[in-house]
Amino acid sequence: MAEDSGAYRLTLQLDQAATITVGRLGSFAFKAGQYAYIGSAKRALSKRVARHQRLAAKKSGKLHWHIDYLMSHPDCHMIKQELFEAGKECEISAAMARRRGVTIPVEGFGATDCRAGCKTHLYKLPERKMATE
Repeated sequence: MAEDSGAYRLTLQLDQAATITVGRLGSFAFKAGQYAYIGSAKRALSKRVARHQRLAAKKSGKLHWHIDYLMSHPDCHMIKQELFEAGKECEISAAMARRRGVTIPVEGFGATDCRAGCKTHLYKLPERKMATE
């Protein structure tokens, strides 16, 4: 296992519904709410995640990965990041796909090079119901 390699999960908040062009995948309508994105890096994991944080905060930079197109949108904010050991990307994605209420907003998003058969690595999380008093 390479040093500083692994998988990560980013939790994002899209404040308003938006139509976003995602590179060659095309344009898609994203609903407002929270999303989870699962990615990986064979090396320099900390730099990859730091790059995502900068792009989410500054809204400028080169758009290289599918997630960059979503995170560079003005209404999208990163709210959480989690790091995992190498080789877990598709395992985490499969577990996310099995969660109740989770939906797939864009097939192929972040998974065009996936060899495990993942339909996507981006998931729309279910809305949380607020407790009433």
